[in-house]
Amino acid sequence: MALCEQCGNFDDQEIENDYGCFHLGKRPKRRKNYQPDLYFYWHGDIEEDYTMPNDYSCLCEICFDINNEEGKIKWKNDENPFKCDSINSVTS
Repeated sequence: MALCEQCGNFDDQEIENDYGCFHLGKRPKRRKNYQPDLYFYWHGDIEEDYTMPNDYSCLCEICFDINNEEGKIKWKNDENPFKCDSINSVTS
């Protein structure tokens, strides 16, 4: 089941789950939140290198990136793999 708990984006796995078309409507692939090509981040039973905000267990890559940029994703040992170190400008 891949359903972003923040914005409602979902993929094919959400359509195929037990609720499927019942809670998504008769034609779920026509809904604007159907995003089959997005990556979904999970926080579940396995140990992750991050902790999501607001007790979310699933975020689409868009919401995950926004939360990460805002500093809401807590990384193990404060090692954010997406953070770019600024490059010191060289003066001549």
